[in-house]
Parts: sequence; C-alpha cells; structure tokens
Amino acid sequence: MKLSEDKLSSAIRAGRFERVYFIYGKEPFLIQMYVDRIIKKTVGEDALDFNLQRLDGCPEPDMLSDYVDTLPVFAEVKVITVKDFDPEKLVAATEKKYHEIVSNVPDSAILVLYCINTEIDEKKSKTKKLIEVIDKAGAVCCIEQMQAPKIAELCVKKAAKEGVVISQADALFLTERVGSRMNVASDETAKLISYVGTGGTITREQIDMLVPKQLEAQVFDLANAINAGQRADSYRIIDELFRKQINAVTIMGALSSTYLDMYCAKLAKNSGISPQNAAKSLGYAGGKAWAFGKSYNAAASLDLRYLRDSVTVLSETDIDLKSVPVDGRVLVEEAVTKLFMNREKRRR
Repeated sequence: MKLSEDKLSSAIRAGRFERVYFIYGKEPFLIQMYVDRIIKKTVGEDALDFNLQRLDGCPEPDMLSDYVDTLPVFAEVKVITVKDFDPEKLVAATEKKYHEIVSNVPDSAILVLYCINTEIDEKKSKTKKLIEVIDKAGAVCCIEQMQAPKIAELCVKKAAKEGVVISQADALFLTERVGSRMNVASDETAKLISYVGTGGTITREQIDMLVPKQLEAQVFDLANAINAGQRADSYRIIDELFRKQINAVTIMGALSSTYLDMYCAKLAKNSGISPQNAAKSLGYAGGKAWAFGKSYNAAASLDLRYLRDSVTVLSETDIDLKSVPVDGRVLVEEAVTKLFMNREKRRR
C-alpha cells in the first residue's frame, strides 16, 4: 500500500507494521526518523546484532535473503534496514531476485529499504517496478519536504525538551535562513540550545549572529534587493556568496529559479489562480510550495514584462557561464547590472 507520511506515523505509533517498507523523498531527517522509530518500536534501540542488521546500497540478494529468512533470537521479529537503496543500479537478474525477496518477507522479519543520500525518481523503469511490487507486499511512503511553519514548530518543541525557549516567530525566522531544510534546522537549533544553555531563550539576534543563511535564502534576498533597486545590498550579497566559495553557475542557477518562480507566480496571480493551486499545478509540495507562496507575494507588485525580460537575461547569462571562458563573477555582476537596467526601463 502507498502511505502518506501522516498514515505512516500513525501506523508506527499504533504498532501496526508491514513486512517490507520503501521510504524515500525530499526530507532525509524525517526519513531517518521514521526508520529509527520502526526499529525502536519493534526490536528496541539496543537490539541484539542477530535481530537488527543495517546494510547499505544494494547488497547481494542471496545475503539479503539469508538475513530476512533467519529467525530472530529471543524476540518476535528482526529488522533489516538497507540505506540508500537504488533500484536503478540493479541488473536484470538481481532485480528479479529482489522482487522475490520483498514479496516473500516472513512474519518474523521487517525489511526497510530507505534513501537518505539517493534521489529516487518514481518514473524510472526499475524504480516503478519495485514500487509496484512493494505496494502489494508492504508499504511505500514518499516523504515530501516539510513546510516552514511545521519545521518551526518542531524546532520550538526540540528547544522546549531541553528547557530552552524560542518563539514560533523566531523559529520561523531560523527556518527561512536555512532554506526550509529540516535536518539543517534541527542541527542549528541544537547549536543554539547549546549556546544559550538550559533555562535560556533563543533570540532573533542570536539566530542572525550564529546561523548562516543557506543559498536559497540569500538568493531570494538578492532578488528582492534587485527588485527594490537596492544596488549596495545586492552587490553585498553577491560578495558574501562568492566569499563562501559558491561557484557562479550555482548562484546563477538559484537566481534563475527564483525569478522563474516569480514569473510563474505573477502569471498565476494575473489569471486569478491562488498560490496553493499554482504550486500544485507546478508540482511543488511541502517546503517548495511554501517558498512559492513567498514568490507569489514578492511578485505581486512587479511588472510582468520586467519578470519575463529578467528570466531571459538570466537564461542568457547561464548559457554564457557554461560556454564562454570569462570570470564567472564578472558575468554574474553583469547580469545583475542588466536586471537593474531592465527595472529602470520598466519603471518609466
């Protein structure tokens, strides 16, 4: 069966387990959390080595089959986890054996295939086949990226468990700085908790001082500065990005994506389409849907022709970056200058 994240969470909490799982998606922190919960609720965190086997990649099917078929020791079930399993790496014969294994996991075992560092494309042939097989034999769950308000809520709870206070508004500020990534937000919250100590309060000033902005957040600030005509702020942000040794192609890719979102958002707004429906039509979910809502608001006062021309400028610059032997920073700054000129032209 295919489970949403909420249903997966509820089933684990209620002690209802499948024989085999395939868990993947956009939120590595949550994927690992659910795998750990399955382990904790079935064999416990201190399980005997016989009852908990942790594997990586695509283990040999015969070895995996042996682990699955071996009975647990002094326990009702055993758990076998396979981290960063990639179906697309399987050859035909191995793929068939894997399908047989996941289709016949005994009641004495739970097999969990999950992906933290491997990106899964459900449309690819081998992945699609595996999902179909596990859909019949167990549970498939794609964890979408979490929206910023939910991440902020979890950061508040994480701090509270350590006797530290952070407001929902400041937690959201933290979340926006890290690009709505749950794993980064959790790590940065832990750092702030350590900094203020038990009984302390995490302030916005401390977040601003100790939590570095991720690329997406800085590039969004850059776009807003350009759109507002703030030249000094724009070139300051560019300087910060290059000081972090982020290459020009990456910066331009992020900036192009930001302006393309704003352009699409403006088209949606002009057509009377809500940000939620527009994000859904574009295939955005979770954190990306929430970020698109920010683009929708940012584009509200901007001229459509300005956004269209800006996307063209950035597209041409991206091509030049990948084909012309010129200093990347020069091309990025030249593109930003063109955006300012484009802005002035559309304001006349």
